[in-house]
Amino acid sequence: MKEPVSAGENPVPGSEPVPAASLPWMRLAGAFLAGIPFFLTLPYSCRSWSVSPMDRLNWVFHIFFLLVAACGIPSVKDSAVRSKPDWFALPAVAAAAGVYVAGFVQHIYLLRILGGVGIWWTGVWYFCGWGAAWVQLPAFGVLALGSTSTTFLLCNRLLISPQTALFCKLAAAVVCAVMSVVFILTDFVMKREVFWFLLASAAILTGTVVSRGGSSAAPFRPDLTVAPPGLAIQDVALSEDTIRFFEGSEACQYLVKDDVFTCSALVVKCGSDIHKIHPASHCLRSGGAEILSETVVTRTLPDGRSLPVTEIQSIVHGMPILTFVWYTGPEETTGSFFAFRRKWSASEEWRSYQFAISLDGGSVDAARKIMLSVLGKF
Repeated sequence: MKEPVSAGENPVPGSEPVPAASLPWMRLAGAFLAGIPFFLTLPYSCRSWSVSPMDRLNWVFHIFFLLVAACGIPSVKDSAVRSKPDWFALPAVAAAAGVYVAGFVQHIYLLRILGGVGIWWTGVWYFCGWGAAWVQLPAFGVLALGSTSTTFLLCNRLLISPQTALFCKLAAAVVCAVMSVVFILTDFVMKREVFWFLLASAAILTGTVVSRGGSSAAPFRPDLTVAPPGLAIQDVALSEDTIRFFEGSEACQYLVKDDVFTCSALVVKCGSDIHKIHPASHCLRSGGAEILSETVVTRTLPDGRSLPVTEIQSIVHGMPILTFVWYTGPEETTGSFFAFRRKWSASEEWRSYQFAISLDGGSVDAARKIMLSVLGKF
């Protein structure tokens, strides 16, 4: 009950206390509104579900998220009733916002999505308390699994097929659901300080892994419109699938050959939409290739020039193939797609080069030697 106002006292407008019963709903509303940055990424995610084979089933994780999160809502409401806004969450909010902003700066939608997920979850933490955030942590883990490019990253890092990567993501989502049930039915809550330590360790490890493979060298742009001495170059018409895959960019395909060998070459002048530029292994997998290995290395051409490349060994229609891929800007060449993504700018001209040669019964070392010999003539 409100205290009676003494005679002669006038209550100050706006000083009346907010009814206690309304506070949980205000906090729940604040926690929901913290999801706005994530909601703004949904149009891009929906588009990727329709155009990207690897992202096509990511909507399943969004539905799964709603189911897992709904199970924890009573616990979230109870935590909102018992706790006050947790200022300890603000550094986490700032870190998630930093990831979100980095997605805009680096033109990487995956960072925007993960940043949006992080802002939403840390918003739950701030408004409803650490107990609510802990209960909902598995649900937001499921939501993060539905981010675009996560299937590709698993394929790229673990050298597995898209189907296997999707199975791994589904298995991880099931584990998250089980964790959510355990958190709801038990009183176990990890201490915030321990969680902060684990989160910082994971961030450092992730940054270390992502930053690897970023070596660069001088720009290397072979001119395939003019054949060097000893080589013949033939234009090849692009297939409809290739044109569709490189929509928004300019692609040209060639055969580079002499009397002994034939290399295929694909040159792509990258367009202004970085989100339509894909790694070579993604292109190969989309065409039905099996990736055996994918390594970022620096090779040396016969004249001593360094050439950083992604070296891919694959099976294409039953034929073993060795592929060299690199990305060249106005000032440097890198073999890492992730380094290329970090350095790419719409105001600069970047080109992607893919040279491939069949092993044709020979060894990888022999094919690599031929490839370097060919590239050394440009």
